[in-house]
Amino acid sequence: MLQTTVSKPLLKQAAGELLKELPFPIFHNLIQKGRDLSRNGLVYNVMVINSHEVEGVVSDITPHDVMLDLANITRRHRCPCGTDGLCPHILALFFYVYGNVFDSGELFRLWKKGQIEALWKETAAPHEREPLAQKRVGKPTALSITQNETVEDWRDQFEKQYQDFFSRHQNGQNWPYRLAFQLLPKLGKNEGKQAGARPLRELHAALFLLEKLRQYGEAQGWNEGGFASYGQFSWQQDVNYVADRAFDALEQFSAKSPPRSLNALIEQTIPYVRDVLFLDGLLSSFGYDFYTTAWELLFTKPAWRQEERMELLRLANEYGKSRAAMAAAHLSFLLGEDGEAMALYRAFPHQAGLFLIEWIGRFITNGLVKRFESVWEKAKDDWPLYLSHMSDLARGSFLDEAVHLFEMYARQRNRPDAWEDFLQRSLPYSVNYYTNFLYRQGRYREVVDLFLWANITADELHPQLLKTLQARNPELVMPLYHRAVMRRLEEKNRASYQRAVRHLKTLRTHYRSMKRLDQWEAYLEQLLAKTARMRAFHEELKKGKLLS
Repeated sequence: MLQTTVSKPLLKQAAGELLKELPFPIFHNLIQKGRDLSRNGLVYNVMVINSHEVEGVVSDITPHDVMLDLANITRRHRCPCGTDGLCPHILALFFYVYGNVFDSGELFRLWKKGQIEALWKETAAPHEREPLAQKRVGKPTALSITQNETVEDWRDQFEKQYQDFFSRHQNGQNWPYRLAFQLLPKLGKNEGKQAGARPLRELHAALFLLEKLRQYGEAQGWNEGGFASYGQFSWQQDVNYVADRAFDALEQFSAKSPPRSLNALIEQTIPYVRDVLFLDGLLSSFGYDFYTTAWELLFTKPAWRQEERMELLRLANEYGKSRAAMAAAHLSFLLGEDGEAMALYRAFPHQAGLFLIEWIGRFITNGLVKRFESVWEKAKDDWPLYLSHMSDLARGSFLDEAVHLFEMYARQRNRPDAWEDFLQRSLPYSVNYYTNFLYRQGRYREVVDLFLWANITADELHPQLLKTLQARNPELVMPLYHRAVMRRLEEKNRASYQRAVRHLKTLRTHYRSMKRLDQWEAYLEQLLAKTARMRAFHEELKKGKLLS
């Protein structure tokens, strides 16, 4: 998220100010400690509050809530450690943020050498350096540009080059080793063609080759993954490499503000990107991620997004393509039409949760509080349904992320009521989180009620928690022991009976401490009557001196 929420020029400006404010020979211990805290994973819960303020927690013996202002980092920062001026915790947060956008190792190297000028030179905008480069290598000027080439022209060229390469390199049934590394650069070349189009051509080259790889893998039965042979391993390495290059080309093209003259080529790209959305098997995750990223970075016109959403809804209605519906919801969010997105999630609840959490995360981390609250108001009644449709494996990591985000929101807005409402709506999967919440508030009776609701016995609790609850009030834990006894008896084996007897001894101790031995005797009498035919259990009672 930091790559898209933090201003890169502002980040570089802050780095330059730090290099001038803290000369390395004098402040090397301070700088080194800040870098070590960041590298050792001791910076977390980082949030971009607005365009230039960043908050996070830095753990150094004790946690420190740290804030820095990238617009004036040497003067505007906050850390409770008590250090005058910049401290290692401020630098740790800065190194963390910088490392998520640029190379923090290179920054450290330049800092060490005091090369402030190199820092700025390294990040000079490409268009500022391009004229000199053109002059040196004698690149053709815009007068030689061909203006009427199309995506179809590119694809025809790719096909010819692919067939030629494949015929020359295939060895029997073996996949050509490292095909992608050799062929992809050749497909992406675009000398003497439309200005600024090369990254877009490289994007199409990657998508073209990825489709060829998919077809070949499908014919070999490789598309579900695994490594049955070295040929399959080589093929999968190519798939991963080309998929990464497709993302790189997309980001490179969108980062340079493409000229309007390329709008026709961009629009011609839409159906090819749509095809990627419906890739399955090994490429299904890539397909959705690439599609949605393209519609955020490349296809930015609202009219394109509106038209694409209509096409996706047609596909979802005619063919039941839930992935099309989830992608349409993504476009609705991009268009600011959150209600439309939520309606699609309600129509496809078996997939909605995993996609909804992405947008909840964006709204919370980017400070779009009102938008988050509006979306959650529409989603909260369906939240238990979304959770129930997930596999156990997916639900665990999903709930961890959701809990982190909602706790962040509740803390920022001082809304413990909203945090508790979320935990209640996430039951039974949030029992552990809700237990911690109630326990920290001293609501011990409700903690036990939650355990009873979730059918948790004394056997399933951490001994320290059980001991703490007993110390608060022995009566609190007695229902948990009663339930544990019955659970053990249902298992009908000698070891379980022995465990039940130990629980009964604990119960007798609690009844005695509360001077309610008459209730204990009545309970034991009823238990003996119910278990009259369980000879082994009665033998264990005698061994435990609970039965004469």
